Amino acid sequence: MSIPDYRIFFRRCAAFFLAGVLAAGSASAQQAAPPASAPEQAEEANAEQPQEQPDQSEMDTVIMALCHEITILKKNEEKRMAIRKTLVREADATYNYFDTRVYEMSAVLYALDDQKIFTLAFYCKAASSLVKTYYAQKPDFQGQEERLDKEIERIKKLAASLEEVNTDTLSQASLVQRDEALYACQELEESLQSEKEQISYLKELFSSLNGKIDALNNESAKLFTALFNRVFYTPSHAARYIFLKPHKTYETCMGAWETSADSKLQLPSDPETLKHYGLILLGIILCSYCLSRIIIFLGFRNTLKKTGHYNKRHAFANVTTILIVALILVIASLRTPNYLLESAASLGAEFLLLVSAILFSLVTRLPYGTINSGIRIYMPYLLLGGFFMLLRMFMAPNIIVDISMPILFTLVSLFSLLTWVRQRHKLPRLDRFFSTVSLVFTILGSVLCWTGFSFMAFLVLMTWIMLMTSILLLVGLWDLLHHYENRRKERNKRAILWFRPFISKLVLPCLTIFLILFSIIWPAATFDMGDLIINNIFATTEIKDLLTFSWSSVITVILMAIVLNYLIFLGKNTLHEIYGEDYEVGIIPTFVTLSTLFLWGLFVFTALIIMNANYNGLLMVMGGLSMGIGFALKDTIENIISGLSLMLGRLRQGDMIECDGYRGRVSSLGYRSTMIETLDGSIIAFQNSQLFNKNFRNMTRNHKFECVKVEVGISYGTDVERARKIILETLATLPFLSKVKKTSVVLDSFGDSAVNLGVWVWVPVMTKSSSLSSVREHIYNAFNEHGISIPFPQQDLYVKEFPGGAPVQGT
Repeated sequence: MSIPDYRIFFRRCAAFFLAGVLAAGSASAQQAAPPASAPEQAEEANAEQPQEQPDQSEMDTVIMALCHEITILKKNEEKRMAIRKTLVREADATYNYFDTRVYEMSAVLYALDDQKIFTLAFYCKAASSLVKTYYAQKPDFQGQEERLDKEIERIKKLAASLEEVNTDTLSQASLVQRDEALYACQELEESLQSEKEQISYLKELFSSLNGKIDALNNESAKLFTALFNRVFYTPSHAARYIFLKPHKTYETCMGAWETSADSKLQLPSDPETLKHYGLILLGIILCSYCLSRIIIFLGFRNTLKKTGHYNKRHAFANVTTILIVALILVIASLRTPNYLLESAASLGAEFLLLVSAILFSLVTRLPYGTINSGIRIYMPYLLLGGFFMLLRMFMAPNIIVDISMPILFTLVSLFSLLTWVRQRHKLPRLDRFFSTVSLVFTILGSVLCWTGFSFMAFLVLMTWIMLMTSILLLVGLWDLLHHYENRRKERNKRAILWFRPFISKLVLPCLTIFLILFSIIWPAATFDMGDLIINNIFATTEIKDLLTFSWSSVITVILMAIVLNYLIFLGKNTLHEIYGEDYEVGIIPTFVTLSTLFLWGLFVFTALIIMNANYNGLLMVMGGLSMGIGFALKDTIENIISGLSLMLGRLRQGDMIECDGYRGRVSSLGYRSTMIETLDGSIIAFQNSQLFNKNFRNMTRNHKFECVKVEVGISYGTDVERARKIILETLATLPFLSKVKKTSVVLDSFGDSAVNLGVWVWVPVMTKSSSLSSVREHIYNAFNEHGISIPFPQQDLYVKEFPGGAPVQGT
């Protein structure tokens, strides 16, 4: 590492400043000294005083500053040289390690063929990992060479500056310092040149190692392609010899197993070693079972009693046992130095976690009496997957897989069909559906195995089992959280409003995405092809002139949509809690609608950025499709624009309007249509474009009151002013009438039997009918109290004469 330029600049400035100060001090001292009156006096003064050293010249000061700079540079360079030596030693160790590993890996890959798929896949993945690790740890010799060149150039310039100094004006001490500084520069330059040569040598070694690494990478890629073709496109004909030559088939399988075991490319399979590992595994299971019993019966006993699951305590203990064994295998995979044992322990732990997830879901969801039925439904598929995992752990040859898997798939299919017929009526609908689909996949796998695609049959079945397990796990977690929410509600006497939406709208959708990905990656990882799936997820896909995206970016956009949807829901709920009943009226619904539209528009813009959209290409495509899209979406676009216009000025949710003879409240103001809830409770939908073009009455746009006339009749002869005063005093006590708009009473007309008064009152629009009823009731009661009669409609009939000319008696 070199000293930063700013430090060199400040040091040089300080050196020249010091030199200037010293030179100025020397000049002022010479000017202040008194001149000698005579040579004799000067000789006498010299004889009386000791002789002093001559003053340093300006060049001596510069030499001193340069020598000081070189001393500091030498110390820093020595430190950096020590660091570079350590880096060189590390680079040498890295080269030796990777050179050995490349040699070993190349020897193994060149010795394998496609008749040992498990071993071939394992070492292809190991080779790919080795290549990635190499390029991640490869030293950067180019940067080190450039830094050494810069430092050597600096030292040469300093040495040249010292050599160009005029030595005639230098003192003897300055000459000695100059020679020492030149020698130090020469030593530094030689050391740096030696380091540069060593780095160049290592660079050549790593260049040759690059060729070996690239050759190993190409060979592993070629073998991996052959492996992929063997799994998906090349059938095996070994299954046909099961019935034709069973004895020969058995001998062939045993010979292939012994040959594979002698190759030392798989786990040890001799009886003594298997017995040793078997005893260790049995001890782990027994210890895990005892520990799980202690955890369940001592730690969670009260919890199980409170939740009503105490009768399932043995089932929970079994699930805990499997989880503890899986955890021990995970720890063993991290601690073991043997990468074959590490891979086997890792696969075993993953499979046990899958089994525990299914059992956890069954124990959590099903009643105590139906847990065994659920286990009988799912266990055959898990046993089949477990047997295949054993073949994978021991790196079994292809012929053993091709001969054993058809028989096992067929037996599992028959047993699953029998179990499905007997147990399906005891299980919930979800488990019946999963058991039916699993049976179909098992039968399909049997067909694939007998046609020679045993590995593909296992991949298909395990993908479905993993996806099914993910769904069962989510359902089990949801059921457990539901019980927790109910217990919390009973304990606190109130519901937890945020808990269920948080789980259902945010946690579970995100878990669903990740579990679906894991369901695809994990079965492929059993063939060590998980990296291939992951690389395809992150691989870039290009739609010419439109998008350049990867599946990882698509997943990111989906997760962003889930989070945004939850945040919008959370914002709506927060506003609803703040405003209560006022949330549904006024400007709040319009604000929520426009904010939601803005946020989703921002999301679309962000998604296009994440997907690396080519805006010019999108505009060209939209321009080409604009005419067709315009005609197809003409009404939709018109409704959206009209809806925005209504939201921004003419209408708000909760307003009371009259349109086309209908009177009602705006219950929903959307992008395309507006919903009107009439007084009789029915819903009428208007398209926004139609409502925008109509002349409707908005009775709550300015205020919430409506002026209505109430007709009241009083008998002839009644004092109208007294009746008016009584009405106004009575209505002034009603709290629901407008306090701003005053009530007025006018003489409206002279009726046949009464004097008609018009009472104009401002009643709330939303409660018009009940308010008018209350107004009439109060007027009626007030007239009764004050003796003012409201006459019945009547008509006087005068008869002049009866038929026959008889006179009329009386009036």
